Amino acid sequence: MAIKKGTGLMLSLVLMIGLTLSGCGGNTNNTKNAAPEATAKSTTAPATSATETAAPTEKTNELEQVELSLYLPGGPDKDVASVEQEINAYLKDKINATIKINQLSWDKPADKVNLMIQSGEVFDMVYTWNFMTNAAKGAYAPLEELLDKYAKETKAQINPAYLQAATVNGHLYAIPTEKELGQSVGFAFDKAIVDKYGFDVNSITKLEDIEPMLKVIKEKEPGMSPLFMNHTDSLNWFTAYPESEDLDGSNEIPTLLDYKTMKVFNEYDTPEILERLKLIRKWYEAGYINKNGATDKTELKDAVKSGKAWFVYGNMNPTSTNDWTRLAEKPMIIKTLLPVQVGTKSLQGSMLAISRTSKNPERAMMFINLIHTDPVLYNLLTFGIEGKHYKKLDANTVEFIPDSGYNSVSSWMIGNVLLNYLNKDEDPRRVQLYKDWNANSKTSPVIGFVFDSTKVQSQIGALINITKQYKNTLYSGEKDPEPILKEMNSKLKAAGLDAVITEIQTQMDAFLAAK
Repeated sequence: MAIKKGTGLMLSLVLMIGLTLSGCGGNTNNTKNAAPEATAKSTTAPATSATETAAPTEKTNELEQVELSLYLPGGPDKDVASVEQEINAYLKDKINATIKINQLSWDKPADKVNLMIQSGEVFDMVYTWNFMTNAAKGAYAPLEELLDKYAKETKAQINPAYLQAATVNGHLYAIPTEKELGQSVGFAFDKAIVDKYGFDVNSITKLEDIEPMLKVIKEKEPGMSPLFMNHTDSLNWFTAYPESEDLDGSNEIPTLLDYKTMKVFNEYDTPEILERLKLIRKWYEAGYINKNGATDKTELKDAVKSGKAWFVYGNMNPTSTNDWTRLAEKPMIIKTLLPVQVGTKSLQGSMLAISRTSKNPERAMMFINLIHTDPVLYNLLTFGIEGKHYKKLDANTVEFIPDSGYNSVSSWMIGNVLLNYLNKDEDPRRVQLYKDWNANSKTSPVIGFVFDSTKVQSQIGALINITKQYKNTLYSGEKDPEPILKEMNSKLKAAGLDAVITEIQTQMDAFLAAK
């Protein structure tokens, strides 16, 4: 699971952020293929307040009222209807639209959206799962003209690297969340358990380093899973190939680029993956992993919240301590394990697309513009209603109300994260955290490469189905991985994996030659 992540101090915050994400200079004049540092612009909104927010693109009285549907991961929250009501009242004078928030639980939300796309269902905005695959097959509306006309403020402030990463075959198919440039993977530990047993989480430099901790939890906490897994979250978050990059955009096809050789390979047909899966099998046999890890539907945050687990894992960002503390409703400690990497995939990490079936793409783009520039709307959507879902401690700091019925729409999903209120437990140095995070990021050597899967769409569909068939079993540790890998690789080869690798390699070679 990808994890979650006004106005008082907002003016100083947004003035400072121009330095936050534009402070690093590039060494190339090739803007098209430049690293984010070379094309950096401010990624935050113009200074606004509760009484002076981003203006609508067209006069509201000239617009007919429409309802927009928005599909996001998480929840579903029991009190989302009251938040919709507040948002709709606010939007009346902005863009004369109402919003229907559809929350898709982490029980395979991508599959649910794919069914909507395949059936031609009419809807407006959606968080992008399998972005490049869906963009290549025409699921999303092209946005470049809509952006120019209805979201000029967003276009002016967003880092161009984000828009470059969301462009496929010359068309912009999504608007990325304005957040950190790079991603890392790591853990969020229950601070009470860490303190209780004196665990040194900073000593963790590789996945194997958590094994002594798992042993302690197994012996001392019989009601707690030392390493909790579910059917959507497993240790496949932690790559066995740190000097590589996933290029196909599906998150399911085993095609990685080796940075040393610039060659694409099948990650499931290597000694490294076999050793990793053998380690997981060893932990399963030792009783560290829950027996139903391949099928359990408990979300990681709920497992930690209930005491069923003591840590979660996945993508981390500069404010993950706050994000996971909010989700688990208890203090959490973050430890990232892999270097922060800025790549096309990280820039595509959370984006909103407008469906090609949308009846109101113009109004949808107006809404997207507002969540990038209007702190009132943004905080309504991500925090809910003051006094009901959170308490305001000062002009820019809030405290969540436990079990309020609304806490699953996180800032990392949409809009501009720096419009967010500060949680009382959050580090007030948010701007500096983002600045440090980006300054310490490692830029991919192939930043800007976007794979066009048009020629191998049929193979990709078959390969995704095969990988899904085997991945949970492999990463849950339930069975000996060696024969399973052999069987899976045989099926992948028969389904056309070599053709996909060849196509990616051909496009990569052309990309490198043009640099």
